[in-house]
Amino acid sequence: MAQHPPPPMYPPTGQPPMGYPPAAMPSPPAPPSAPKDDGEKKGWMNWELFIDKTVDFILIFVGLYAATALQRYQDDQKEKDEYVLLLNDFKHELEANRAQHGTIEQDLGPADHQASGVVLGPMEATFSRFIKDLDADEDLVHCLHRDYAKAKGKAKAARSDPRCAQLYAAFEKEAAEHASGKSTSFKFEPATLSPFYRYEVWQLYLANSAKIFKNKELAVKIGEAYNNMHVIEKQVADIETTYNDAFMRQVGRAAATDAELTEIIHDEETDHDLSAQDLALLLHIAESMKEERFGTLEAKSVLELKVRRMKRTVQETNKEIDALVAQIKAEAHKVSKK
Repeated sequence: MAQHPPPPMYPPTGQPPMGYPPAAMPSPPAPPSAPKDDGEKKGWMNWELFIDKTVDFILIFVGLYAATALQRYQDDQKEKDEYVLLLNDFKHELEANRAQHGTIEQDLGPADHQASGVVLGPMEATFSRFIKDLDADEDLVHCLHRDYAKAKGKAKAARSDPRCAQLYAAFEKEAAEHASGKSTSFKFEPATLSPFYRYEVWQLYLANSAKIFKNKELAVKIGEAYNNMHVIEKQVADIETTYNDAFMRQVGRAAATDAELTEIIHDEETDHDLSAQDLALLLHIAESMKEERFGTLEAKSVLELKVRRMKRTVQETNKEIDALVAQIKAEAHKVSKK
């Protein structure tokens, strides 16, 4: 029986074959770690999420605060600028309104001229001219009354008075000039006295700027000044109405009296005598002239009282405006430096 060779001998696993040098073998893999607990994993994830959200919240809060602070600063700066602008507008408007008192003085004289005889300013000349014309008419009536009512037909002797003859001639000449439109006698021109105060800034303040006006005490004083301007406007309007109405009435009565005198003078020149009807009319004219004189003097006295009161209000308002302008400038300077 045939013999078979013995099977080859292999070295044990992990050993190099016989006759070969040992080689570096890889280290065995580490045993797998034990899996983490699910609760610990979730806790760690929640903590990371919390930190992430907290950082986001802080960043959002800081951003909002910065934006709000910037907006507040811009609003404060805008409000301050509007306040300073409003103060300057008040200053200019108050100064312009104070200058309007110059127009009042042009018509009624300086505010410190309050004595009788000068308190009416240029109006004094109007009263003087009107009363002078009344005096001339009264002299004429006196001549007619003396020459005809008392002379009782002795007209020729009466007319020997040269002064009366001059009055008759002057009156006839004036009547003729008046008829032709060339008269130089008293002409009444209605007065327009009202000052043109400005209230735009004050109305703007009342409408929507009161909330930005920081100095409330100053605002009250400004309001008082504007209230005084309203008072002056009403007083000037009252003076204007009194003056115009009084003189329109007196001028109308004087015109009627002159028309009656013209008729009497015409009869005197034509007939060299006056009829009983003319003498009765002459007495009526004499009474009317007395009423005209008393009415004119009464109107003048009333006007003097009203103008004097108005001028005192103007003086007080001027002082208030001067003080306010200085306070407004100081307030604007203080606010601008902040």
